[in-house]
Amino acid sequence: FEGCDAFIGEFFMSTGTKDCGDGVKNRESYPVRKRGKELINDPLLNKGTCFPLQERKQLQLMGLLPPKVFTLDEQLLRLRENYNRLKSDIDKYVFIEAVHDRNETLYYRFLVENLEELSPIIYTPTVGEACQLFGHLYRRPRGMYLSSSIKGSFRRTIDNWPQEEVDIIVVTDGSRILGLGDLGANGMGIPIGKLALYVACAGIHPSRTLPVLLDVGTNNGTLLQDELYLGEQHQQLKGDEYYELVYEFIIAAQDRWPNALIQFEDFTNDHAFSLLAKYRSRFLCFNDDLQGTGAVALAGLLAALRITGEALEDQRIVFLGAGTAAIG
Repeated sequence: FEGCDAFIGEFFMSTGTKDCGDGVKNRESYPVRKRGKELINDPLLNKGTCFPLQERKQLQLMGLLPPKVFTLDEQLLRLRENYNRLKSDIDKYVFIEAVHDRNETLYYRFLVENLEELSPIIYTPTVGEACQLFGHLYRRPRGMYLSSSIKGSFRRTIDNWPQEEVDIIVVTDGSRILGLGDLGANGMGIPIGKLALYVACAGIHPSRTLPVLLDVGTNNGTLLQDELYLGEQHQQLKGDEYYELVYEFIIAAQDRWPNALIQFEDFTNDHAFSLLAKYRSRFLCFNDDLQGTGAVALAGLLAALRITGEALEDQRIVFLGAGTAAIG
């Protein structure tokens, strides 16, 4: 983070006392014990050519970066120049996610300053195409994949996540992605994109977010035959076997991060309703398609009525379809 303090020894990226210019709020000190290539390869900590000379010396970065030190604004000029060369939205998605994977400070600065332009790229509608092609576009892992083949070891597996504090988990089973249907493990693009918006729009620190894909299989025949598909290629789990896997994930997540919010995203109607009914009074959780969409739609309607001066009871409201979002 440009302008933040560095200390020799146990190095800290100060995130609570200075405006680091990336638009992310609610910071706290983030301990950094990485050096050299390991530091450059951590997207949460990497500043690329923004590392000043003093930090390059302290953190064993000398010779690993081009000699000129750039400001964050100068990095943005390079990013914008390359972004503007791209013609298709899916190419823009791949490009901007590559930035996400190597330098989150730069990524979020670009996103915050161009939110209206970039929201349709990192989320709907472009994320739908990205999910359809996810296995073919795959570059670098992000988030956690919990599959049926490791059922019974979710708690140990979750310990592999390096962040000790997580505030929000967005989880999907990929069974009903947007209006596209069953995309299985390819649905990971949805939690990734949704959490990026939470960071940019709500100020949640990126290190305290966790995208999760519950791989329960897929009934999508194309994906079952796709040699580049990233998930387990078997039919979706059903009945008790399915619900036991979801329950194991919830218990494991709550055990490690008891204060984390679990957001269910893009589950099929039958599972969305039953999971919400089962867990809403036991754990800090909500279903985004049912409750999130409903809350935002109602808020928009009420805000519009303030402008028109009309009453809610006088409105005619049409619900298009019987999907989870329309019902919510």
